[in-house]
Amino acid sequence: MLLLATALISAPLAAQPSGLFGDSRPQFLDVDAAFAFYTSLDASDTVSVHWTIAPDYYLYQDKFGFSLVGSDGSTRELAVALPDGSSHHDEFFGDVEVYYNSLTTTIQLPDESQDQHYRLQIQYQGCAEAGLCYPPQTRLLEISP
Repeated sequence: MLLLATALISAPLAAQPSGLFGDSRPQFLDVDAAFAFYTSLDASDTVSVHWTIAPDYYLYQDKFGFSLVGSDGSTRELAVALPDGSSHHDEFFGDVEVYYNSLTTTIQLPDESQDQHYRLQIQYQGCAEAGLCYPPQTRLLEISP
């Protein structure tokens, strides 16, 4: 009888969808796990940024920003052509273009930065399909030719 009682007590906990004691709220990834990226210096004047976007997460096309940061803290916006995204109706921003799964973009550097050590500032924002939008993110990367 004791064995049967133990099985009945533990069965409901094992059947819960997620979390302890029936917490069925979605579990969200840390922003850096949801939108992992790395850079590659393709040439002295070209940097590529490669994103791996977790399943059921997406990045907004219109929330990207790229700039060079000077040693004095000044920023210089860089014009970057992003590839076409997928159409998406977002509860927060309406009809937008987004990226799922992966994204690679190439950044053409200005002539004066090609032989120097510099900092590349990347701004982006994304969401989870389950309803969480992350705040805008800013990353500052040291780049050396």
